[in-house]
Amino acid sequence: MHSKQINMKTKTETILSISKILAFMGVVWYSILWGSRLTTLVASFINPEWAKHTYEADLTLFGIREHDTALYVLSMCLTIAVFALKALIWYVVFTLLSKLKLQTPFSIEVEKKLEKIAYLILGVWIVSTIFWKTLIFYVSTETSIHLATNNSGDEYLFMAAMMYIISQVFKRGIEIQEENQLTV
Repeated sequence: MHSKQINMKTKTETILSISKILAFMGVVWYSILWGSRLTTLVASFINPEWAKHTYEADLTLFGIREHDTALYVLSMCLTIAVFALKALIWYVVFTLLSKLKLQTPFSIEVEKKLEKIAYLILGVWIVSTIFWKTLIFYVSTETSIHLATNNSGDEYLFMAAMMYIISQVFKRGIEIQEENQLTV
């Protein structure tokens, strides 16, 4: 029985270590994406032809620029905001996994980070669903350019709700842990 507990502990530690590496990769990946979009935005005003050939340049958005510069800047800013929020989410996940102690997983710091992740995911939902869909409507109305909507965005709302619920479970775990310490 004791060797089974040690094996599970080692397995959990391994999974958390791999998750930490994956979270760091998420930070790097989304940082590259928002940085490339920011570079494209700035470059599009300096040298539009060169900007069309930057990494991950969205040529549909350049079509908007030809019709309405303000809509182009807004659409690029929304895209940058979504990628920046995703990079921030992965950073918070990385810091959470870096500071997580398996001996005492129920801590206020962990609960606060889980709650922060929930709010950041809600921010992604707000930007990607509400603002982006509003922009798509105005772009199609003003320029006759139809931007693709890759998803409904509902998964972000669902993930935000799940993370918030998990943070509340952790909050309750902290309360129980404190009650047990007072009892002993």
